[in-house]
Amino acid sequence: MKEYSTFSIRFVCVAILSATLTASAQQLPLRTNWQFNYFQENPAFAGFTDCLELKAGFRQQWAGFDGAPQTAFANLQGEIGRSAGGGIHGFGGRVTDDSAGPYGFTQLDMAYAYHMKMSQGWKLAAGASLGFMQYRLDLGGIDLPNNELDDPAITSSTNQLLAPTMDFGFWVYNKYTFWGLSIQNLIEPSVDEWGLDSRFRRHVGFYGGSLIRLEGPWSFHPAGSLRFAAGAPVAVDVQALFDYDEAVRFGIGYRNETALSGLFSLQVTENVKVGYAYDRNVGPLQQAGSSTHEFTLGILACPVKGSHVPCAAFQ
Repeated sequence: MKEYSTFSIRFVCVAILSATLTASAQQLPLRTNWQFNYFQENPAFAGFTDCLELKAGFRQQWAGFDGAPQTAFANLQGEIGRSAGGGIHGFGGRVTDDSAGPYGFTQLDMAYAYHMKMSQGWKLAAGASLGFMQYRLDLGGIDLPNNELDDPAITSSTNQLLAPTMDFGFWVYNKYTFWGLSIQNLIEPSVDEWGLDSRFRRHVGFYGGSLIRLEGPWSFHPAGSLRFAAGAPVAVDVQALFDYDEAVRFGIGYRNETALSGLFSLQVTENVKVGYAYDRNVGPLQQAGSSTHEFTLGILACPVKGSHVPCAAFQ
């Protein structure tokens, strides 16, 4: 079994375990390239394509730091039917595996969404997901001085916990603009085994973006998000992306007091798209681990031109 250095474990346990199990931290992983992977952020996105779409990726945070966070994620979604009034039924599944030193979790859920027409070209999508999260703590890999072993998460005899999850979300969109709201960990399950009054907190995210046509095949895609968790600082993420002929998209982003980002995606074929995001840490941990890499692969079962999505900001 791998053992972690005292310095690494201090960082992981103080910055992740102690914070994660209280009401004052962001408990779920952030993703930089969220514009390329909306369904992973919000269950209301299920059904935005009229055939199955697969997204999968990997995020290596603070590369080069022992025990740094790593996140793998995958999801599958698509339309499963339409109502007589033109409404769209969407269905999908999502999986996330996140680890940071001896701590980690795996989440699996299934989602349903319904898209309805509104006035003046607008549509409203509402979705929900149900599933579970399995949290794990590798107690055998922790080597700390005796005076730092009084954390209930460390001394507990339970090194795995299973908790239910419920997410809910909305998307309002037309051909050029979208607005979204997602609520994750809606039921806030408690984890008394890892400390009194400990629970996994609700996370709320607001998203918005638009498409601005430029000269020729160029377009501009500004977008932003606000993410809240009880007692934690608000995570503000703004991005400015340029698109060439709906084939190549690139730009920059900034997350408040955390990172500067570079983003890139490429339509390889009619059915395959790849994305990459690089974060340069500008926060307090920039000396310990300055770089974050995120890769995403998208595979659509039908050509992009055949999608029913009426919002060019998504493409």
